[in-house]
Amino acid sequence: MYLQRFDPWKNELCSCPPKYSLNPYTGCAHACIYCYASSYIKDFFKCRQKPRLLEVLSREIRKLPKGSLISLCNTSDPYPPMERQKALTRDCLKIFGKESLKVLIITKSDIVCRDIDLLKNMASAVTITITTLKYSSQLEPYAPSPFKRLNALERLSKEGIPTGLRFDPIIPTINEDEAFEILSLAKSAGVSHVTVSTFKPRLDSWKRLKERFPERVPILEDLYIRRGKRRGNSIYLEDQKRESIISAVREICLSLNLTFSTCREKLSNYNTSKSCDGSHLIEGGPPMSPPSGEES
Repeated sequence: MYLQRFDPWKNELCSCPPKYSLNPYTGCAHACIYCYASSYIKDFFKCRQKPRLLEVLSREIRKLPKGSLISLCNTSDPYPPMERQKALTRDCLKIFGKESLKVLIITKSDIVCRDIDLLKNMASAVTITITTLKYSSQLEPYAPSPFKRLNALERLSKEGIPTGLRFDPIIPTINEDEAFEILSLAKSAGVSHVTVSTFKPRLDSWKRLKERFPERVPILEDLYIRRGKRRGNSIYLEDQKRESIISAVREICLSLNLTFSTCREKLSNYNTSKSCDGSHLIEGGPPMSPPSGEES
Protein backbone atom coordinates (compact mmCIF):
# COMPACT_ATOMS: atom_id res chain seq x y z
CA MET A 1 0.00 0.00 0.00
CA TYR A 2 1.22 3.49 -0.85
CA LEU A 3 -1.48 5.37 1.06
CA GLN A 4 -1.09 4.56 4.73
CA ARG A 5 -2.52 5.84 7.95
CA PHE A 6 -0.02 8.12 9.64
CA ASP A 7 1.37 6.75 12.90
CA PRO A 8 -0.90 3.68 13.13
CA TRP A 9 1.02 2.62 16.26
CA LYS A 10 -0.26 5.63 18.24
CA ASN A 11 3.19 6.72 19.39
CA GLU A 12 2.81 8.68 22.61
CA LEU A 13 5.00 11.44 21.21
CA CYS A 14 2.78 12.05 18.16
CA SER A 15 -0.07 14.56 18.44
CA CYS A 16 -1.00 14.76 14.75
CA PRO A 17 -4.65 14.67 13.71
CA PRO A 18 -5.89 11.58 11.84
CA LYS A 19 -4.44 11.61 8.34
CA TYR A 20 -3.03 9.48 5.56
CA SER A 21 0.58 9.64 4.41
CA LEU A 22 1.90 9.33 0.87
CA ASN A 23 5.48 9.39 -0.38
CA PRO A 24 5.59 9.45 -4.20
CA TYR A 25 9.34 8.84 -4.00
CA THR A 26 11.46 6.50 -1.92
CA GLY A 27 14.46 8.27 -0.45
CA CYS A 28 15.43 11.92 -0.78
CA ALA A 29 18.15 13.61 -2.82
CA HIS A 30 18.50 16.56 -0.43
CA ALA A 31 20.84 14.51 1.80
CA CYS A 32 20.20 16.51 4.97
CA ILE A 33 22.69 15.31 7.57
CA TYR A 34 20.11 15.36 10.37
CA CYS A 35 17.68 13.06 8.51
CA TYR A 36 16.16 10.26 10.62
CA ALA A 37 14.68 8.26 7.73
CA SER A 38 18.15 7.27 6.51
CA SER A 39 18.42 5.09 9.61
CA TYR A 40 15.77 2.65 8.39
CA ILE A 41 15.45 3.05 4.61
CA LYS A 42 18.26 1.56 2.55
CA ASP A 43 20.12 3.94 0.22
CA PHE A 44 17.90 6.75 1.44
CA PHE A 45 19.86 9.54 -0.23
CA LYS A 46 19.37 7.84 -3.60
CA CYS A 47 15.93 9.09 -4.61
CA ARG A 48 13.76 6.84 -6.80
CA GLN A 49 10.13 6.87 -7.85
CA LYS A 50 7.59 4.41 -6.50
CA PRO A 51 6.77 1.76 -9.13
CA ARG A 52 3.26 1.93 -10.61
CA LEU A 53 2.47 4.79 -8.23
CA LEU A 54 -0.42 6.38 -10.09
CA GLU A 55 -2.02 3.05 -10.93
CA VAL A 56 -1.92 1.88 -7.32
CA LEU A 57 -2.95 5.28 -5.93
CA SER A 58 -6.00 5.48 -8.18
CA ARG A 59 -7.14 2.15 -6.79
CA GLU A 60 -6.37 2.84 -3.14
CA ILE A 61 -7.94 6.28 -3.08
CA ARG A 62 -11.41 4.87 -3.67
CA LYS A 63 -11.29 3.36 -0.18
CA LEU A 64 -10.67 6.65 1.64
CA PRO A 65 -13.46 8.39 3.56
CA LYS A 66 -14.67 11.59 1.93
CA GLY A 67 -12.70 14.65 3.02
CA SER A 68 -9.70 12.69 4.27
CA LEU A 69 -6.45 14.52 4.94
CA ILE A 70 -3.39 13.47 2.92
CA SER A 71 0.11 14.42 4.08
CA LEU A 72 2.83 14.80 1.42
CA CYS A 73 5.38 13.75 2.66
CA ASN A 74 6.36 12.43 6.06
CA THR A 75 9.44 10.41 5.10
CA SER A 76 10.78 11.71 1.80
CA ASP A 77 10.22 15.05 0.05
CA PRO A 78 7.40 15.38 -2.52
CA TYR A 79 9.56 17.73 -4.61
CA PRO A 80 13.01 16.20 -5.21
CA PRO A 81 14.92 17.48 -8.26
CA MET A 82 13.60 14.63 -10.45
CA GLU A 83 10.05 15.86 -9.85
CA ARG A 84 10.70 18.55 -12.46
CA GLN A 85 10.76 15.83 -15.12
CA LYS A 86 8.69 13.05 -13.54
CA ALA A 87 5.84 15.24 -12.18
CA LEU A 88 4.63 12.36 -9.99
CA THR A 89 3.60 14.65 -7.15
CA ARG A 90 1.76 16.90 -9.58
CA ASP A 91 -0.14 13.88 -10.94
CA CYS A 92 -1.01 12.85 -7.37
CA LEU A 93 -2.37 16.33 -6.68
CA LYS A 94 -4.60 16.08 -9.74
CA ILE A 95 -6.04 12.84 -8.40
CA PHE A 96 -6.57 14.30 -4.92
CA GLY A 97 -8.26 17.37 -6.37
CA LYS A 98 -10.77 15.31 -8.30
CA GLU A 99 -11.62 13.37 -5.13
CA SER A 100 -12.01 16.56 -3.03
CA LEU A 101 -9.40 15.46 -0.50
CA LYS A 102 -7.47 17.78 1.79
CA VAL A 103 -3.72 17.94 1.13
CA LEU A 104 -0.94 19.12 3.44
CA ILE A 105 2.42 19.51 1.72
CA ILE A 106 5.69 19.33 3.68
CA THR A 107 8.74 20.19 1.59
CA LYS A 108 12.14 21.86 1.39
CA SER A 109 11.81 22.71 -2.29
CA ASP A 110 10.67 25.72 -4.26
CA ILE A 111 9.50 23.36 -7.02
CA VAL A 112 6.16 23.39 -5.19
CA CYS A 113 5.44 26.77 -6.82
CA ARG A 114 5.05 25.01 -10.15
CA ASP A 115 1.82 23.52 -8.79
CA ILE A 116 0.21 26.74 -7.61
CA ASP A 117 -2.45 26.36 -10.30
CA LEU A 118 -3.59 23.10 -8.71
CA LEU A 119 -3.12 24.03 -5.06
CA LYS A 120 -5.13 27.25 -5.22
CA ASN A 121 -8.12 25.30 -6.51
CA MET A 122 -8.17 22.57 -3.88
CA ALA A 123 -8.26 22.26 -0.09
CA SER A 124 -4.55 22.55 0.58
CA ALA A 125 -1.81 24.10 2.68
CA VAL A 126 1.96 24.14 2.20
CA THR A 127 4.52 23.98 4.99
CA ILE A 128 8.14 24.57 4.04
CA THR A 129 11.07 23.60 6.23
CA ILE A 130 13.78 26.19 6.87
CA THR A 131 16.36 24.94 9.34
CA THR A 132 19.12 27.49 8.91
CA LEU A 133 20.27 30.50 6.94
CA LYS A 134 23.93 30.24 7.98
CA TYR A 135 24.71 26.54 7.60
CA SER A 136 22.50 25.29 4.78
CA SER A 137 25.44 23.96 2.74
CA GLN A 138 26.63 21.90 5.72
CA LEU A 139 23.25 20.73 7.01
CA GLU A 140 21.24 20.42 3.77
CA PRO A 141 23.85 20.14 1.00
CA TYR A 142 21.54 19.38 -1.96
CA ALA A 143 18.34 21.14 -0.93
CA PRO A 144 17.31 24.46 -2.51
CA SER A 145 18.68 27.43 -0.60
CA PRO A 146 16.64 28.74 2.34
CA PHE A 147 16.17 32.02 0.46
CA LYS A 148 14.58 30.19 -2.47
CA ARG A 149 12.26 28.57 0.06
CA LEU A 150 11.36 31.94 1.55
CA ASN A 151 10.59 33.24 -1.94
CA ALA A 152 8.41 30.18 -2.49
CA LEU A 153 6.48 30.89 0.71
CA GLU A 154 5.89 34.45 -0.44
CA ARG A 155 4.67 33.36 -3.87
CA LEU A 156 2.33 30.76 -2.39
CA SER A 157 0.96 33.20 0.17
CA LYS A 158 0.30 35.87 -2.45
CA GLU A 159 -1.74 33.29 -4.39
CA GLY A 160 -3.93 32.73 -1.36
CA ILE A 161 -2.50 29.32 -0.46
CA PRO A 162 -2.17 28.92 3.34
CA THR A 163 1.46 28.53 4.36
CA GLY A 164 3.34 27.37 7.42
CA LEU A 165 6.98 27.15 8.42
CA ARG A 166 8.74 24.17 9.93
CA PHE A 167 11.74 25.41 11.91
CA ASP A 168 13.03 21.92 12.24
CA PRO A 169 15.19 20.51 13.68
CA ILE A 170 16.61 22.97 16.18
CA ILE A 171 20.18 21.89 16.91
CA PRO A 172 21.72 23.37 20.07
CA THR A 173 24.78 25.60 19.48
CA ILE A 174 24.24 25.48 15.70
CA ASN A 175 20.96 27.03 14.56
CA GLU A 176 18.99 27.87 17.71
CA ASP A 177 20.20 31.49 17.64
CA GLU A 178 18.71 31.91 14.14
CA ALA A 179 15.13 31.59 15.35
CA PHE A 180 14.18 35.27 15.39
CA GLU A 181 15.63 36.02 11.94
CA ILE A 182 14.09 32.95 10.29
CA LEU A 183 10.67 33.47 11.87
CA SER A 184 10.65 37.18 11.07
CA LEU A 185 11.46 36.50 7.42
CA ALA A 186 8.79 33.79 7.30
CA LYS A 187 6.24 36.19 8.77
CA SER A 188 7.13 38.75 6.09
CA ALA A 189 6.65 36.04 3.46
CA GLY A 190 3.07 35.48 4.61
CA VAL A 191 3.44 32.50 6.94
CA SER A 192 0.85 32.28 9.72
CA HIS A 193 1.91 29.12 11.57
CA VAL A 194 5.18 27.62 12.83
CA THR A 195 5.96 24.02 13.80
CA VAL A 196 9.21 23.28 15.62
CA SER A 197 11.11 20.29 16.91
CA THR A 198 14.52 19.71 18.44
CA PHE A 199 17.21 17.51 16.89
CA LYS A 200 16.79 13.90 17.97
CA PRO A 201 19.81 12.08 16.56
CA ARG A 202 19.98 8.45 15.58
CA LEU A 203 23.26 6.61 15.09
CA ASP A 204 23.85 7.64 11.46
CA SER A 205 22.70 11.26 11.77
CA TRP A 206 24.78 11.65 14.94
CA LYS A 207 27.86 10.47 13.05
CA ARG A 208 27.20 12.86 10.16
CA LEU A 209 26.70 15.82 12.48
CA LYS A 210 29.98 15.18 14.29
CA GLU A 211 31.84 14.88 10.99
CA ARG A 212 30.39 18.16 9.70
CA PHE A 213 30.79 20.15 12.94
CA PRO A 214 33.84 18.67 14.72
CA GLU A 215 34.37 21.84 16.77
CA ARG A 216 30.93 21.39 18.38
CA VAL A 217 31.44 17.74 19.37
CA PRO A 218 32.41 18.31 23.03
CA ILE A 219 29.31 20.36 23.88
CA LEU A 220 26.98 18.21 21.75
CA GLU A 221 28.24 15.04 23.42
CA ASP A 222 27.61 16.62 26.79
CA LEU A 223 24.06 17.63 25.82
CA TYR A 224 23.07 14.38 24.15
CA ILE A 225 25.31 11.52 25.29
CA ARG A 226 25.89 12.44 28.92
CA ARG A 227 22.75 14.39 29.77
CA GLY A 228 20.30 13.28 27.07
CA LYS A 229 17.64 10.58 27.18
CA ARG A 230 17.15 7.70 24.77
CA ARG A 231 13.61 7.23 23.45
CA GLY A 232 13.31 4.37 21.00
CA ASN A 233 16.05 4.73 18.41
CA SER A 234 16.54 8.45 19.05
CA ILE A 235 18.32 10.52 21.68
CA TYR A 236 16.41 13.44 23.17
CA LEU A 237 17.85 16.43 24.95
CA GLU A 238 17.14 16.48 28.67
CA ASP A 239 13.65 17.84 29.37
CA GLN A 240 14.76 21.15 30.88
CA LYS A 241 16.99 22.01 27.92
CA ARG A 242 14.33 20.96 25.42
CA GLU A 243 11.64 23.02 27.12
CA SER A 244 13.96 26.01 27.30
CA ILE A 245 14.52 25.91 23.53
CA ILE A 246 10.84 25.35 22.73
CA SER A 247 9.72 28.10 25.10
CA ALA A 248 12.12 30.65 23.58
CA VAL A 249 10.88 29.99 20.04
CA ARG A 250 7.26 30.07 21.22
CA GLU A 251 7.78 33.53 22.69
CA ILE A 252 9.16 34.77 19.37
CA CYS A 253 6.11 33.37 17.57
CA LEU A 254 3.77 35.09 20.02
CA SER A 255 5.58 38.38 19.49
CA LEU A 256 5.15 38.00 15.71
CA ASN A 257 1.50 36.93 15.98
CA LEU A 258 2.27 33.47 14.59
CA THR A 259 0.53 30.35 15.85
CA PHE A 260 2.90 27.76 17.27
CA SER A 261 3.17 24.02 17.75
CA THR A 262 5.74 21.34 18.54
CA CYS A 263 6.41 18.04 16.78
CA ARG A 264 7.06 14.82 18.71
CA GLU A 265 8.16 16.67 21.83
CA LYS A 266 5.25 15.71 24.11
CA LEU A 267 4.92 19.39 24.90
CA SER A 268 1.47 20.04 23.44
CA ASN A 269 0.72 22.41 26.33
CA TYR A 270 2.99 24.89 24.53
CA ASN A 271 0.88 24.77 21.36
CA THR A 272 -1.29 27.72 20.38
CA SER A 273 -2.82 26.16 17.24
CA LYS A 274 -5.58 23.66 16.49
CA SER A 275 -3.14 21.18 14.93
CA CYS A 276 0.55 20.47 15.42
CA ASP A 277 1.29 19.84 11.73
CA GLY A 278 -0.33 22.92 10.22
CA SER A 279 -3.29 21.04 8.75
CA HIS A 280 -5.65 23.48 10.50
CA LEU A 281 -4.60 25.98 7.84
CA ILE A 282 -6.60 24.06 5.26
CA GLU A 283 -10.11 25.37 4.72
CA GLY A 284 -12.46 23.30 6.85
CA GLY A 285 -9.62 22.07 9.07
CA PRO A 286 -8.50 18.49 9.68
CA PRO A 287 -10.95 15.80 10.78
CA MET A 288 -11.07 15.76 14.56
CA SER A 289 -11.73 12.03 14.89
CA PRO A 290 -10.80 8.99 12.78
CA PRO A 291 -13.33 7.38 10.43
CA SER A 292 -15.63 4.91 12.16
CA GLY A 293 -14.01 1.56 12.85
CA GLU A 294 -10.45 2.73 12.12
CA GLU A 295 -7.58 3.65 14.41
CA SER A 296 -5.85 7.01 14.35
